[in-house]
Amino acid sequence: MRATAPSLVTALFTALATLTTFAAAPAHAAERWIDRPMTLHRYVFAGDVGLGVGHLGIDRPDVGFTGPGMNFEAAFGVTEKLELGIRTGVRFGNDGRTVQADYYARPFSIDTYGTGTDTGVNPELRGKYVVYSGSVAEIGLEGRMYLPAEHNTDFGIMLGVPLAFHVTDWLRIDTGLNIPIIFSNSTYSAFSIPGYFWFQATEKLWAGPMVALRFINPPGDGGYDAHLALGAGLGYQVASAVDLKAWFLFPYIDQSDSHYFGTGLGVQFRLNE
Repeated sequence: MRATAPSLVTALFTALATLTTFAAAPAHAAERWIDRPMTLHRYVFAGDVGLGVGHLGIDRPDVGFTGPGMNFEAAFGVTEKLELGIRTGVRFGNDGRTVQADYYARPFSIDTYGTGTDTGVNPELRGKYVVYSGSVAEIGLEGRMYLPAEHNTDFGIMLGVPLAFHVTDWLRIDTGLNIPIIFSNSTYSAFSIPGYFWFQATEKLWAGPMVALRFINPPGDGGYDAHLALGAGLGYQVASAVDLKAWFLFPYIDQSDSHYFGTGLGVQFRLNE
């Protein structure tokens, strides 16, 4: 089953692109970042490519890892309320694998689960459905599957309830609850409450802090450990259907003996928008 994962990724990317090619929906005007809905518009295809560099430092002068990685994502708006997507990535060199550098290549995403330390990253399939959309709030349901293509990894899922609040003409808050579960001999589970606070500085420029409070139950452990992740993001809409993004992340600022941080750059392009 592991050997067929790359072909599955290729097939899904091809299917998403094919759906876009044959879609005949009218084009949508590009909204400002804080005005965009939780899911892509109907028949819009979005592709994301990110490059990240991560660092892991240990409280010893001779131990430290710094390496790069890339992230690849594709998503398709099946309807105005339903979006399907896929994600994978690649890590470069021993350091890139050690720090799981693809994590730092994900645009505006604090939560990553179910991956290992191989060169190629486990594929992640996802679907998101908007159950309520009002003038201020949006409520969705999200599901993800982690496919164990990497060595020493296991199948997993994530169940989520994403929330978006279009608070003012210049502020948007994305939050919710994520519950990842990795099915191994000793099941890994967590609860994550992310918060993304986006301020629209100009019509095309936005920025803001990113935070996540995570309660992680590692395999073989009887309880949940609390962890805090912090970051900041910046985006610029260079064209109607093209965004450039940059971010900086501290995934575990509460670790006393290890120091994790990284930065990334990414681009998103959208077709049929």
